[in-house]
Amino acid sequence: MVIPMPEEEAELELELTHAESQARVLEGVRLAARTLEHHLTNHLTLTVGYAELIAEDPELPERLREMARQVLESAQAAVDSVRRMRQVDSLNLIDQGIPGGPLIELGPRPDW
Repeated sequence: MVIPMPEEEAELELELTHAESQARVLEGVRLAARTLEHHLTNHLTLTVGYAELIAEDPELPERLREMARQVLESAQAAVDSVRRMRQVDSLNLIDQGIPGGPLIELGPRPDW
């Protein structure tokens, strides 16, 4: 039987506290992502609807229809980014040198 020494107990307690803290932060990130996905999807519904109408209208110039397809792709990419955030299983921060500090690494996009 191994009896932990007080120092080992303190280290173990710190590790557990850190793990619990990380788990709470991660759950907060997922909650924020779910909320953002809901609101973002609601806001983009109108954009996507009009862009689809424009992209499929054969009476409009091809250049305009292509621009509408790009709007559709961009809107879907925005929603996909938030969905990937819901699936984050660890907090890996990346510094891209932008104001406000580091970002959470979401992993590669499926189309990359």
